[in-house]
Amino acid sequence: MNNLISNFDQILDFAGNLNVPVSRKRGVIREYLHSKFISMLYSLPKSEKLSFVGGTSLRLLRDLNRFSEDLDFDNLGLTDFEIAELVQEIVKRFVSEGIDLELTVHNKEGKTYFDLKFPNLLIDLKISTNPREKLMIKFDYSSNWKAQKTELILFSKYGFIQNVVTNSLGQFLVQKLVAYSGRNITQPRDIYDIVWLYSKGAKLDLEFATSNNYPNLANDALKRFKLEGVSDGFKNKFRPFLFNPDDVSSLDLFGEVLAKLNN
Repeated sequence: MNNLISNFDQILDFAGNLNVPVSRKRGVIREYLHSKFISMLYSLPKSEKLSFVGGTSLRLLRDLNRFSEDLDFDNLGLTDFEIAELVQEIVKRFVSEGIDLELTVHNKEGKTYFDLKFPNLLIDLKISTNPREKLMIKFDYSSNWKAQKTELILFSKYGFIQNVVTNSLGQFLVQKLVAYSGRNITQPRDIYDIVWLYSKGAKLDLEFATSNNYPNLANDALKRFKLEGVSDGFKNKFRPFLFNPDDVSSLDLFGEVLAKLNN
């Protein structure tokens, strides 16, 4: 029996102390694995060249009150080979602890990402009754962004502690607006995160937006919002990811937030 199984009650206790709903065991174990991965990653040489971004970064480093699934990074100068070496080293460490982990490397249209699958974990924890179901975490990175202003944040959750490189809140706001405006299918998590970032005092980093060729970003987002609004379907899709389902009402404030960002 590996430590994930034998220590799961302790992991749930950690989650409860973090105000994570412990009844959501699938989300809790995923967040624990995120935390373990990030702690290991930033203990390795060259990891300072990866900036931890996206929803999971906001959750772990800034206490965003929703579950997130993937690990996303801005690449600040590593080669694809160097990133693969980092991921493979972490997988090796997981396996050395008796954790069953499968790594798949994907190359699609010149872009590389990794799937980390944990077979048997969900059934061993009695979270799933399907023996074929595997918990999956995607490790993704982008080398397209430039002019990041990174910060070092002391991450401390689930018994892990590590300094982690991340982008400023103003740059997160830019990246979230780009995601919202650029997707073929709108993801309500982008809307929620934009409202949440605004509530935390994030200001658009206009220099960052312009450096990455998004000079009219806030206006582009407002145009999309005026075309599609925020539907009940968006809310229903997103509600299961929230710690408190009532927080879905934040989506109703999106139009006002976009108007403020355009002032």
